[in-house]
Amino acid sequence: MSDEAPPPSQLPGFRGPAAATEPDEAQLRRGALGLRAVIFQNMTNMAPAAAIVYDFPGQIAAAGAALWLSNAISLIAVLLIASSIIQFARHLPHAGGYYTYLSRSLGPSTGAFAGWVYFLYALILPGEVTLIWAGIASDLCSTYLHLSIHWIVFEAVMLGLVTYLAYTGVQRSARVVLVAGLAEIAVFTALAIALLVKPTGPIHFGDLGPSHALGGWSGILGFGLVYGILNFVGFESAAPMAEETDDPRRNVPRSVLYSVLILGTLYLVMSLATVFGWGVPNLEKFASDPNPFDTLANRVLGIGTLLVFLAATNSSFGCALATINQGSRVLMSMGRNGLLPSRVGAVHTTYRTPHLAASTLGAVALVIAVAAGLGWGTVNGFFVLAATLTDGALLIYILGNVGLPVFFRRHVPGGFKPLVHVVLPAIAVLLLGYVFYRTFWPIPAYPLNLPGYFAIAWVVVGLVLVGYARRSRPQALQSVLQEEIG
Repeated sequence: MSDEAPPPSQLPGFRGPAAATEPDEAQLRRGALGLRAVIFQNMTNMAPAAAIVYDFPGQIAAAGAALWLSNAISLIAVLLIASSIIQFARHLPHAGGYYTYLSRSLGPSTGAFAGWVYFLYALILPGEVTLIWAGIASDLCSTYLHLSIHWIVFEAVMLGLVTYLAYTGVQRSARVVLVAGLAEIAVFTALAIALLVKPTGPIHFGDLGPSHALGGWSGILGFGLVYGILNFVGFESAAPMAEETDDPRRNVPRSVLYSVLILGTLYLVMSLATVFGWGVPNLEKFASDPNPFDTLANRVLGIGTLLVFLAATNSSFGCALATINQGSRVLMSMGRNGLLPSRVGAVHTTYRTPHLAASTLGAVALVIAVAAGLGWGTVNGFFVLAATLTDGALLIYILGNVGLPVFFRRHVPGGFKPLVHVVLPAIAVLLLGYVFYRTFWPIPAYPLNLPGYFAIAWVVVGLVLVGYARRSRPQALQSVLQEEIG
């Protein structure tokens, strides 16, 4: 699938950073987002509150008191991935993200395949992060308000509002994302401090070693690491927003690094706070508590259920919005290149957004969420979707790290650095490959055995579609090499 891609400087329409852009009302709004906006695009897409509330219980079930170690290894892995994205983003500020990166490094067929794999998580994440929230919202309404409102109603309202905001303007979306991100980080920073100030017993850091992991190293490096990577999925969200970012060659790479470091620190602190706040001797009971963070917050803050629910609501909403924002740009890029129907590549003349791509993503996410919720319930459905989208993210991250040294060797030979462009990506591929393997083996119990089959099916369909495009639409495949990169 590796097409030979000529150097960007030899491609028709290639331009350097100083080239001018002709105004066009049917283009995305250039320079609409500053550094702060794209940092929060990344952080909100990672959904820190939702990651803590929804993913930490699964991590603790695998890693136990060594939760911090699982998250520390995950942070190292994500920093390795971030290094590759930063290198690409400095040279290819484009709405296609990985689709463009892989097209310009390993060839347009691989780029098209990468775009397909990318949607294994971009189509799922908005529905995944809102599905479990919708179930909780329905239960709370029944318990406290004595109102019977089906979770599908909450799911539809949440995704409908998110899609509307993504449709009507990137700047409005950016403001919502910024407020949402600040709010959830503030809530869980306060909770972490309270739990560390009021632990259930003396703090002994010796209790946090691998021997105290419920599954030992197998748990730490198994689903402890799978959920740890999941906590960071979306950290590269600013990359497809490059065409709307001010000084994207500078601000997109910085936003990726800053967002990973900020939330990586929060996850590490919250790991310690969760373990000591709950108590190491009682940690096996953590996963069996239906709402463990409600219990923790009630103990130290007194308003746990309301506070955690509001933070999770805010986080689910912000993550879904950030995902549709970035995913719609990639969908738009593939549409305007002819790999997808051209209407998907349209930009609204008033809102300057890829409105049809955003609407498509919102509708598909709703269908996926409803199908998963009806099939396995909102909790198990969430975990099935979470594992599936993690497989998609791992595959796309692996492809990106494989493509990076090829891109620099071919197109930026003067800037090629063996450590940055070969050694670090190789370590990332090995680590990510191991995590991907652990999602398949040992075979998880039903229904968590299904995501692996979903991922395999998605990859097979993608290979078939790319093969079809190579035979019937070769010009559409090649068009990504002819786009102007500003």
